[in-house]
Amino acid sequence: MKPIDLAQGPWSVQLHTVKQSYYSKLDLQNCLFSHWIISYVKEGYVRTTTRGESHYAKAGDIMLHPPHLPFAEYSETKGDHLWIQVSLLCSHHFDLLQLYRVSPIVTISDFKGYEAVFLKLMTAWEDQGAAFRDLKLTSAMLQLTEQIMVGWENAGSPKRSEAFNSSGDRFSDLVGQMSLRLHQKVSREDLAAQVCLSSNYMDRVFQQQYGLTPMQMLREMRLNRAKQLLEQTTDTLESIASQCGLTDASYLCKQFKKQFSKLPTEYRESVRITQSADLYGV
Repeated sequence: MKPIDLAQGPWSVQLHTVKQSYYSKLDLQNCLFSHWIISYVKEGYVRTTTRGESHYAKAGDIMLHPPHLPFAEYSETKGDHLWIQVSLLCSHHFDLLQLYRVSPIVTISDFKGYEAVFLKLMTAWEDQGAAFRDLKLTSAMLQLTEQIMVGWENAGSPKRSEAFNSSGDRFSDLVGQMSLRLHQKVSREDLAAQVCLSSNYMDRVFQQQYGLTPMQMLREMRLNRAKQLLEQTTDTLESIASQCGLTDASYLCKQFKKQFSKLPTEYRESVRITQSADLYGV
């Protein structure tokens, strides 16, 4: 079954640094930051190392350094980097780059476009009195993030190794597995076994990170999938309930009404009316 798209709004962008840095040679050791470092190599060739694992970045590549994880960068030649310290959160306060385990090096296909958007971001960052500054910062950062995710997807979506695991990665694989098993019966004990924790401890630390227990999040995932199927298909309620692991149509209706204040049939009809509306009657 195709996993549910977890990269959904509302989006939260918290920028901490936006800079362009030049150097003749580079030898950074044991660098540690509280947020993601996204460093675009405009010029240069860099070896980056984390926990003994090295990767190489050339011009047009992005280096991604997870928060709270020491890293090194080394280059014998001059370079020019456009770099950002940022926190990127989507629905359920998911850290986007942790959730998808994006590889440590990503090649940007439209490098001129990336550089142009970064310039807009840096201009807004430096002008603290600019009108709509936060809107400009958020818009530009999400555009850059889209280019990073597209570059990663174009490369086949390679995942970073366990050398790059940090505290925030603890439940990312579990959430991904939940999204793949929406149609299956899944117990609290099943989920706890996947992360080698007791059920009570898992609930407590998971809720501290995401604001919901795993089973509460799984319920929301199931209902959001049902919502998508109501919007995009003509499947029966029984079929949708089965695809979403919601027992039967009656249970689907009860839970859907509780979550969205509408019955599934009412929601589907409201979507149909909205989609068929023609503002100008042409």
